[in-house]
Amino acid sequence: MSMRALPIGVVAIGLALAACNPTGDTGYVEIRTVPVASQRSSSLYLDSTKLEPVQKGVAVLKQRAGTTKLSAESIGGQVPLCDIVVRKNRITTVTVSLLDRPPRCQCRNSAPKGGACVS
Repeated sequence: MSMRALPIGVVAIGLALAACNPTGDTGYVEIRTVPVASQRSSSLYLDSTKLEPVQKGVAVLKQRAGTTKLSAESIGGQVPLCDIVVRKNRITTVTVSLLDRPPRCQCRNSAPKGGACVS
């Protein structure tokens, strides 16, 4: 039994491609604010990650497939708005109404089965 060593470059490229995972289970979350959010509006969180201020009322984020929580900043901490179902290779659109107190969300996605949001 003889073993042949692979060149280090071939191994490194193989590991890099495996880590890249271009066919991973990811989808997109499009967050729209109504009315268009200003810099003074409350901050939004996707799970525990604080989002950058939404520019011109729209933000698109790449997210792992599964259920994620959208919440807003409040005086007492974070207020949960809804659970978003992110599907592989789909766009889930969440419209957040900032006029309501607390803000509320409405979701839809491009999947044929629907069911994009649990409020």
